[in-house]
Amino acid sequence: MLRDQFEIKTWLALGATFQGLAFVVFGLWSFIPASLYLLYSLADAYLIILGWKSNPYTRDNIQKKFSAQIPDELGNYGNKPANSDIVVFLIGTRCNHPLGILAPGFKELGGYFQSMTEDLETHAEEFGFLGMTSWLNSSDRTTKSELLEVCYFRSIERLHAFAHSNFHREGWNWWNKTIKEHGHLSIWHETYHVPAKHWESIYVNSHPSGINSTTYKITDKETGESRWASPVVDASKGLLKTSAGRMSRSQGEEHEKYGRDPY
Repeated sequence: MLRDQFEIKTWLALGATFQGLAFVVFGLWSFIPASLYLLYSLADAYLIILGWKSNPYTRDNIQKKFSAQIPDELGNYGNKPANSDIVVFLIGTRCNHPLGILAPGFKELGGYFQSMTEDLETHAEEFGFLGMTSWLNSSDRTTKSELLEVCYFRSIERLHAFAHSNFHREGWNWWNKTIKEHGHLSIWHETYHVPAKHWESIYVNSHPSGINSTTYKITDKETGESRWASPVVDASKGLLKTSAGRMSRSQGEEHEKYGRDPY
């Protein structure tokens, strides 16, 4: 988030200033740290390209075609894809102030959001909270970008239960009391209630993101103990091979006319 607070030209100007000061103090020796770091970065990339070093960018990837399916309370995924409703809740903020994260109110806003996130994770079962992923929208402008959290819940009722709980009301009350002081702070949310058989997902050679990063509390059939399960399932065969199949709207045979599936 820190690097997003200034434009690239500002960072370059800061770097040039520090380099100039270092040159005044240390002379030509001041070029050694940056030069060594650049050489290291180039060598590291070259070793990865040659395959002599593992690629850290694919460390968490699942090297196959996979999808998300919600397990039942015993950890069974069933034979009907997308068999549960799901609620997708998007919440975002943007600071429209020259000071960025140092602007009045932004620290407090971030603190309340962090606290609410921790409360959701602590009381996940009570509020039907399944997980969330964070995103930075850097396409609209070059600095002080919009922050987005994509959250998943089991039902609208549980989402609303959290919204009206004390965990959320504290931050809500603070915002209502101070809104006239923080015209430079934008907040928003969108809510989507997606019925069963109206959603699907597909990932290839990807890390578990979006709905695949959620977790579900289940009961171990052998031990009877509670544990958390991932929704990640193999999507290379059966109904999960196609979009319609993943929504229980076909037998997953639509792609057969195109020949063998490379996945």
